[in-house]
Amino acid sequence: MREKLHQTLRDYDPKDIFNCDETGLFWKMKPSRTISNGPVAGTKQSKDCVTILFTCNSTGTEKLRPLFIHKYENPRALKNINKNSLPVNYYWNKKSWMQVSIWNDYLKKLDSRMRVQNRNILLLIDNAPIYALYENTNLTNIVIEHLPPNTTSHLQPCDQGIINSFKVRSKSYLFTVTVSNLTLIFLF
Repeated sequence: MREKLHQTLRDYDPKDIFNCDETGLFWKMKPSRTISNGPVAGTKQSKDCVTILFTCNSTGTEKLRPLFIHKYENPRALKNINKNSLPVNYYWNKKSWMQVSIWNDYLKKLDSRMRVQNRNILLLIDNAPIYALYENTNLTNIVIEHLPPNTTSHLQPCDQGIINSFKVRSKSYLFTVTVSNLTLIFLF
């Protein structure tokens, strides 16, 4: 299996080898520990979660717009905002999880984009059943290669720190915004 993958990779320029992987982000969850007090006790953590799919090439020179899956079609924070103007591909479903229908729609859009750029790419994905293709999905500029089981964390750039880096930065940003808002409250 690895030898077949190695042969496939030889046929593509590294800038045309892409990887995508998804993660859940508990965006309302506060830190479970503080610097001065250690563990925070007695607080119930929010379980509000979104799913984000990151796609990038193997050289790191091209990062595509993330796919973002929320629980609601029209959340209050996005009222009167055109979702096509967001810096993400916005989808929704009841549980904020990836679905085969969302995956296939994302692939069709990515294939169309690559066709316009006159590029043929290899897309490396893990072997999760959610990444199935509908029979009527015809990709002309994307070749999908499923990674062997139990090797994804070694072979996927997204698993080698990209997703972790995003999560650390988003938590840092959330903490900064929260502290700024508390400062504003105390000033007024």
